[in-house]
Amino acid sequence: MVGFSICMQLSKVSDRCYGLTLSPGEEIIAVVRSLDLNLLNQMYQVRTQKAVVEFIWIGGQFVGIPLDGSIDICSPQSADLSSSNLMWWGSNILWSLKKYENVEKRLVLWDVVAALQELKKTAPAFLETLVHSWASALFAGDSQCVSITAQSSRSMHDMMPHVSSRKLHLLNIICRKVMLGNHARHGPGAGNNSNDGTTDFWSTLLVASETELRERLVGFTFAAVVKRTACLFNGTSTANCWFPVGVAQMDSWVSMNYEKVHGQLQSIRSKIKELGSRIDGYSDVESCPYCSSPVRFESPDVAICGERHTLSRCRTSMTLCSVAQPVWHCSCCGGTVDKLLPESFFTMPLDAVRDDKGSLDLSAASAPLCPFCGVLLQRSMPAFLLSTSPV
Repeated sequence: MVGFSICMQLSKVSDRCYGLTLSPGEEIIAVVRSLDLNLLNQMYQVRTQKAVVEFIWIGGQFVGIPLDGSIDICSPQSADLSSSNLMWWGSNILWSLKKYENVEKRLVLWDVVAALQELKKTAPAFLETLVHSWASALFAGDSQCVSITAQSSRSMHDMMPHVSSRKLHLLNIICRKVMLGNHARHGPGAGNNSNDGTTDFWSTLLVASETELRERLVGFTFAAVVKRTACLFNGTSTANCWFPVGVAQMDSWVSMNYEKVHGQLQSIRSKIKELGSRIDGYSDVESCPYCSSPVRFESPDVAICGERHTLSRCRTSMTLCSVAQPVWHCSCCGGTVDKLLPESFFTMPLDAVRDDKGSLDLSAASAPLCPFCGVLLQRSMPAFLLSTSPV
């Protein structure tokens, strides 16, 4: 069994190394070392403990990446870290986050998030400056040109359409896991009860980002419906194309927010209204799986039936999640997903986000990714299936 070095005395670790590897964000080196068998308990430890994994942080030193001149350290920020250490941490973290803007790279940010969370404890002022600099660069392309604080007075709704989906995914992850912590675990509005102005700012930014991504998701689904309909009229096969689900529920959501959504979404929604019930699977009738009472659409995330049963809605389709089959779960936002989206939704360029001209790629394989965080989803299994007991 492989253990962690923090659970053992380092004197039991020998110099023999089995191997080493870099973490996804290249902030940590993981070293697998053998154990000194002569120092282990011969009855118990020798049979179960074969090696130990030692994590070595390397983000606070020179690793071949030049310093980022936009990072400003006006005064000592931490008793544990020098100004030089903070500069290297900031430069290396910004470099790692920049790499993740490439849609071909999977979003695996645990080491970057862990480093930022630790900086939040030891150097909170520096962390705030660093993340502000990074977030400003997302919107402006150059962190030295514009400050996100100055932008905060502008409408977030006007800023978001010009940012790629991958950047919005990164922003959501950092907002949830670092800047808001547990406040935003179960929804962007969960942290709004705080009186802290900083928390309110990042909560507002998270809400604006998720709203933009939701509009893109609805627009993508509507565009897929239009394209499939055109293919059927032209006699083109759609057997291997992604089948859009939850069109009626998304139509209801647009109706509820019609004055707030973008003009492009209003335009393509008019085509959906023209097709109406001719759309395959179009139905806004839903019933509770527990008591069969009708369920009205009032929220894209949760639903409550007439008997007050609380039900989860799929984050990708807005339909009710199955209670009989395992669903997907996002470890970042806590949302549930029942119907997966095609890979093309996560990789399409910004100018194709609300395209309804038939250029969408619906033949791509479905990807188990969260539409609001971009991270890999996990399967939620019933508790009894996870039990070690055979009964």
